[in-house]
Amino acid sequence: MMKTLIIYNPVDTEILFAILDGDLSKYHGLVINSDSGELINECISWLFKEGTGDFNFKLIPDVSLLENKEWDKVAIITWLP
Repeated sequence: MMKTLIIYNPVDTEILFAILDGDLSKYHGLVINSDSGELINECISWLFKEGTGDFNFKLIPDVSLLENKEWDKVAIITWLP
């Protein structure tokens, strides 16, 4: 099964990582609070629990996920405060 390395860059805090099942590369390059449109809204709904601001999955600050090569695609998502 294909896996995607998620790199979440909140700009004002540490970068977070996750490896998730599926091809999520459609979210690569999105900038939350800068971009608009259907895809950014979809990404926000996918990334955050509605009304809480909590993530829908675990993101960790472990940079070794970059090196483990257990992923096929990459999606870098940036949050502008």
